[in-house]
Amino acid sequence: MKVLKVRIEEIMTLIAEVANGNFGYQLDVSETGDELDAVISGINMLGQELQNSTVSRDFMQSIYQGVVDMLLILNNDFTIRNVNEAFEEATGFREADLIGLPLDTLFRQDDREKLTAEIRKFEEKGKLLNVELYITSKNKGAIPVSCSFSFLRNNGQEHSGILIIAKDITEIKQKELELQEAKERAEAANEAKSNFLSSMSHEIRTPLNGILGFTNLLIDTPLNETQKQYATLIKTSGSNLSKLLNDILDLHRIEQDKIEVETIAFDIREAIASHLEPYKQLARGKGLSFAYTFDEAIPRVVAGDPTRINQVLINLVSNAIKFTESGSITMHAALDAATSENESITLKFAVTDTGVGIPADKQELIFDSFTQSDQAVSRKFGGFGLGLAICKKLVRLMQGEMGVVSPPAGAATGATFWFTISVGKLPADAMEPEEEFDVSFTFSKPTKVLVVDDNPINVFLMQDVLENFGAQVTTAESGAEAVQLALADAFDLIFMDIQMPEMDGLEATSKLRRAHITCPIIAFSASAYKEDIARSLEAGMNDHLCKPFTPRELKTLLSKWL
Repeated sequence: MKVLKVRIEEIMTLIAEVANGNFGYQLDVSETGDELDAVISGINMLGQELQNSTVSRDFMQSIYQGVVDMLLILNNDFTIRNVNEAFEEATGFREADLIGLPLDTLFRQDDREKLTAEIRKFEEKGKLLNVELYITSKNKGAIPVSCSFSFLRNNGQEHSGILIIAKDITEIKQKELELQEAKERAEAANEAKSNFLSSMSHEIRTPLNGILGFTNLLIDTPLNETQKQYATLIKTSGSNLSKLLNDILDLHRIEQDKIEVETIAFDIREAIASHLEPYKQLARGKGLSFAYTFDEAIPRVVAGDPTRINQVLINLVSNAIKFTESGSITMHAALDAATSENESITLKFAVTDTGVGIPADKQELIFDSFTQSDQAVSRKFGGFGLGLAICKKLVRLMQGEMGVVSPPAGAATGATFWFTISVGKLPADAMEPEEEFDVSFTFSKPTKVLVVDDNPINVFLMQDVLENFGAQVTTAESGAEAVQLALADAFDLIFMDIQMPEMDGLEATSKLRRAHITCPIIAFSASAYKEDIARSLEAGMNDHLCKPFTPRELKTLLSKWL
């Protein structure tokens, strides 16, 4: 009986220890295996399970509090149950002050509508990742966070709460802001560059139009051989300046991805020959021979951009003549059958010279803008300029490649510049015949023309040319004056400058069209890109004449519209 009493007291002590959280307190079980031993064994097992559970809980609590991201545990009604120390440190709020509050009280007012919508998605999907919101704080204002939502489940797999992991993305947002500001600064700088180049183009082309225009008129007057040579050299220098200006503008537009190649049907031999033929005379002037040939396998008519193809070829041929002191220059066009398909063919062009050649270590550099292969050679012959950089980029736009071999196989000096392009394969009758214009134009009947330009030299030039054709010319210095004159008199044709003070050419044209003036209006502009022409046409103009213009271009326009 006494032993039984002791055993019962020991059991009561065991129960008390376990009740007080001393889950490691244990009683030995006797070997008799009676009912008391069964009770003691059960209490020992309960204590062990409670001890294991406490260790697990403490372990999870240490993880919960040790996570650097903000953690929130919500009840199923989206009220706050717990927050971790990282949340308290970031926001300045204490857990005790938040328990039971609705979740939306933690977020700034502007985000609450978004939060409601995201909670609706979460309830539908059961999980939500990377929701960007702003949590309020006592000291830092609103903190940008990326939130992920997930349900907590009990042993019965029922929802027992909601876990939100909120990652502070302040640094990410700051980087995004810096990148956006840098992008805006770059765009502003690029816009300033574009505006500068556009202004430069206008300011240079305007006097250049006068130089080349009056030089053409001068060449058509009686001159002795020396005077004609001087005038021709002035024209050549002006044309070179115009080409350099075009190269600078083209390079900038290529860098901006604003240049597009067109696809039209054209006779490839005729298009190339008409541009390369004048270079035979230029080569002969240096004692060189120049010839161009085409493989018979190349079809007569192809689909591509003849302007850009010739731009590349002229650059290469011009450089070849420049850097060759004696010998010959050839251009050969071949069909690359290995890479040609049913609807497209690959053409390979090669310009070979017997000039100074390109050192092996410089052959890649010469395709970079403003890079010369050799300063001594550059001083003697002049540099490659911007041409090769533009050529390579244009070739890539035409789905081709470009390179150089120097010296060519079997030669001691010289270089072969080659490039490939992809063109469409067309039947010979695919190209519509061009309308022939009378390039020796003279007016067959009295014709009244209004010339509008704020530059007196350009006005005088155009007036002189048109009067030589037999036109009666009226001039205006501004868009406003042009509108007054056109409303007061009937003109057969109007040449309208675009950039003028007060009222520009586009506004003046729009006013005239609204007033039902129907005569052809030709934009007389220093800008000739597609978007410039599109703006002119949208304003009501009929065509576009770019400064500086050639006599042929002017005669062609007059033949077209009168």
